[in-house]
Amino acid sequence: MKPFHKRKYRRLLVFILMATICLVFLDPAQFLKDRREPKIIAFVIDSASSMMEKERNILNLFEDLTHGQVVRSILRRYGEPDKLDFYSVDDTQGNIDGESYLNALTLIRNYLRDNPRDRVVINISLGSYSPKALERKLIKDILELGAIVVAAAGNDGVKDSIYPAALDGVICVGASGGSVRQSYSNYGDIDIFADGTYQTTQTLSLPSETGIETHTRAVKLNGTSFAAPKVSGLIVKMLQLKPSLENQQILEIIQNTSDEVLGFEQGSINRLNALAAISEKYAALRKTGQVFLIILEAICIIVFVCVGLLIVIPIPEFLFRVVFPSRWMAIKIRRIDRIMGNDRKRPRDIRYIINCLFPGYSGLFERANKALFKIGEPAVKHLIRAYPYKSCNEFGDFTTCIYNLIKEIGGSEAEEFLRSEQESQDDILQPDSQQNNEKDTARYSV
Repeated sequence: MKPFHKRKYRRLLVFILMATICLVFLDPAQFLKDRREPKIIAFVIDSASSMMEKERNILNLFEDLTHGQVVRSILRRYGEPDKLDFYSVDDTQGNIDGESYLNALTLIRNYLRDNPRDRVVINISLGSYSPKALERKLIKDILELGAIVVAAAGNDGVKDSIYPAALDGVICVGASGGSVRQSYSNYGDIDIFADGTYQTTQTLSLPSETGIETHTRAVKLNGTSFAAPKVSGLIVKMLQLKPSLENQQILEIIQNTSDEVLGFEQGSINRLNALAAISEKYAALRKTGQVFLIILEAICIIVFVCVGLLIVIPIPEFLFRVVFPSRWMAIKIRRIDRIMGNDRKRPRDIRYIINCLFPGYSGLFERANKALFKIGEPAVKHLIRAYPYKSCNEFGDFTTCIYNLIKEIGGSEAEEFLRSEQESQDDILQPDSQQNNEKDTARYSV
C-alpha cells in the first residue's frame, strides 16, 4: 500500500481536514436548532431561609429545610422540567426583600425576550396584599411574552388572595383536602385548588455504644405555598407531552378534569385525568385504573354478599329447629338413614353425620353416633379434623363426644391420634409436677 503523502491521496487528506474543521468550529447542531422541540423551563421565586429555626438546636443534626427547597422538590416530583432556576428573594432576617423580588421578575422577563421559543412556567409561593406598580408591569410583560405564572393564594383564610396570585392572568392556587377547602387557605379569585400538604421523613445515622443508630424525624407542612408547585409541576408535565398547548387551553384542561371542592366552582387538580386528556398513554393508564377499581369493587361486593349469606343462611334452620324440634330432628335422622342406605359413603356425607352429633338431642345424637361407629375407620380421619375446630356447642361438650367416638372406633389412625393427645396432656401437666418436686426438695434442704 502506498503512503498517504503521495500525490494520489492529497485531495482525500484535504477533504478530511476541512470536514474536521467544520465539525469543530461550525457546530452542525446549530443547523438543527430550529427543528428541536422547545425547552420546558421552570422558574421558582422563593425564600432560601430555614423554615425550622424553632426546631433546631445544638443536638439537632437533621437536615434543615427551606421554603424554596420544599417548593422545588414538589415541582420536580409533579413535573420534570428541562431546566429549573431558583431565585432567592429574602434578606438576612428571612423576610422577603422587595428589590430582590422585582429583580428576579426582571431577569425572567429578559430571559423570555432572549428565548422566545422556550415554554416557561413560573412558580411564586409568596406575596403581599399591596402590590407595587412595577410588580404589576413586570408580571404583565411576562404574561404577554407567553410565560405561565402560578402563585399561591395565601394562608390567612380570608376571601382576598395575595398578590401576585390576585393579578389578572396569574393562576391563583388555593389549598384543599378531602374535597373541601383547607381552613387556612385564602379563597378569593381562585383558579384551581390543590392539596396543600407536604410530608417527608428525614433519617440520620449516628455512632453509639452499640454501633450505628438510625434516627428518623417525620416532617409535615401545610400551606398554599405547597399547593402552587403541584399545579406548576402538572403544567410542566403537560407541556412536555404536548408543547403546542396554549396557556388558556392548559388552564381549561386542568379545570375541566379537576375533582370537586365543596362550595366552589373550581375544583382540585386531578393529575391523571389532566394528563389523560392530552396523552393516549395516560388515557390508557386511567382506563386501567378504572377497570381495576371496578374489579376491586366487584370483589368487595361478592365478599360482602358471601359473608352475609354465611350469617343469614343458618337463621332459617335455627328458627325451624327452635320452633319444630321434633320435625327438624326427624328430617336429620331420615337424611342419615338415606346416607347409610348407600353402599358408598362420600366424605361430605360423613361430615354431615358428624355435624348431627348434638348431645342435647338424644335421639339424633344416638343415631349419628351409631352411624359413625358403623362406618368405622373411614370416619376417623373426619372426626380428627372436626376435633380441634368445634370444641363445644350449645348442646354440650362436643370435644368429649368426638374423642370418645374415636376411641370406640379404634384403628391405627385412632391410636396414633389418642397417643399424641396423651403426650400433649403429659407435656401440660409435667411442669406442675416439676415445680412440686422442686418445692419438696427445697423443703427437705431447709
